[in-house]
Amino acid sequence: MRATAFTTIRWLRMTNVRNCKTDCQCSDKLRRILLKIPINKYDEMELDQKIYKIEKKYKQCFEKQMNSN
Repeated sequence: MRATAFTTIRWLRMTNVRNCKTDCQCSDKLRRILLKIPINKYDEMELDQKIYKIEKKYKQCFEKQMNSN
């Protein structure tokens, strides 16, 4: 399998995800979904929607934890 531009970008995005707190589930879910490789175009579209939703939850959780410190 050859790395495409999208898989490389997703890998870099995954490495930039930080934990909101110890054992944070939202950051773990985001990392896992970013590493998933789509099978076809439809799977890729569905994956992009999931990434958007989980990333939104992650940002809320991360901001909440940063504001509480």
